[in-house]
Amino acid sequence: MFSYKEYVESVILRGDFLLETMEEKIDKLWVEGKLTNEEREELLQLAADHAKDVLQINIVEKLADLERRVYNLEFPTDIYPVWQTGQVSERGVVYRYDVTGDGELDLVRYDGGRASTSLSIGKIEGWHLLDRELNVIATITRDADGGYAITQIEPESEEA
Repeated sequence: MFSYKEYVESVILRGDFLLETMEEKIDKLWVEGKLTNEEREELLQLAADHAKDVLQINIVEKLADLERRVYNLEFPTDIYPVWQTGQVSERGVVYRYDVTGDGELDLVRYDGGRASTSLSIGKIEGWHLLDRELNVIATITRDADGGYAITQIEPESEEA
């Protein structure tokens, strides 16, 4: 006769499992009535005892963290000055300022017709939002309430 408990035990004893996933599967079998309370507790303890630490690392999360760290090393943004109210902004100089309202400093640049401006970001045409590679991705203007209006710039498609 087939026994869910014995099957799960055999998988656990192989040791090639993620503990979190195994616990979820044990709980699912228990909820479905295929394991008793005692069997569930015994299997959860067995899984905890036989889980290999090296297999419990979330590889996708680790890779994403490493990618973010490498990206920050290759494209540091803290080398640009933070834009301050009332300062004179030079054309072509990259500044950091939170225009998107997400609490993070964005990269902005004045590319307008004047060599410099003392007007705040978006009060005069020529302010742009940049990506980390300093490509223009949006124009910055001010709306009627004084907030920032970000207008995305669509990339030009290449003709075949």
